[in-house]
Amino acid sequence: MEASGDLITGIAFGEFGAIISAIAALGTAAFGLVDSSKAFKGGISNVGYGFIKAALKPFEPALRVIDHDDPYAVAKANWLNGLPPGDQKAIVRNLIRLGFNSQTAPGLAELVLPENRDLLTDIARKIEQGDTPSEAELAVLARFDAIIDARLDAAFERADQKFRNTARVAAAGVAIVLGEAGAMFVYQSAGAEVLLLGLLVGVIAVPVAPIAKDLASAVSTAVMTFKTIRR
Repeated sequence: MEASGDLITGIAFGEFGAIISAIAALGTAAFGLVDSSKAFKGGISNVGYGFIKAALKPFEPALRVIDHDDPYAVAKANWLNGLPPGDQKAIVRNLIRLGFNSQTAPGLAELVLPENRDLLTDIARKIEQGDTPSEAELAVLARFDAIIDARLDAAFERADQKFRNTARVAAAGVAIVLGEAGAMFVYQSAGAEVLLLGLLVGVIAVPVAPIAKDLASAVSTAVMTFKTIRR
């Protein structure tokens, strides 16, 4: 059985480009397996949605105007489908505005602009009646929208961050398992050296995957440079 040092030092420098590409392929496969969990009730895509639902909870009365039985259906569907965050925020904001009427306005205003509660209720009533709000009223409505946008921005950013970080960790776990299995299969051993090599490959597979092409190209260029120098 080769020592762990021999497993690595026995690799020719010119082979590093191919090795990097292979490790990156492992990382890509790990991401693919994690992504395939979406087939089971959304799988990994459910991660982070809690931040969005919590941010939308105060606006539930407005969302129920659109869908009384499942007020969060559109927001969750868009999140699970991976719609661009900007589009998701715009859709949710529009849903809240659609549900903004004389009945829901007092409660929404209390949570967003409590000092303008009565004014926002009057604005909602005017909109329902087809009247045009005054410039001052439009300014208050713009503030109302801006505060909602800020809350949605924070929620979606936190949700996206948690989703990405969790997906990376999950992919790393899958890559390690695949790396260990591959190492044991190739070397026909479950020794500490082989397991360590499998662990090393699995750990670096996920971060290497997005930059594999550039990294492999850089290594190949370096190899060609040294070959030229030796001539």
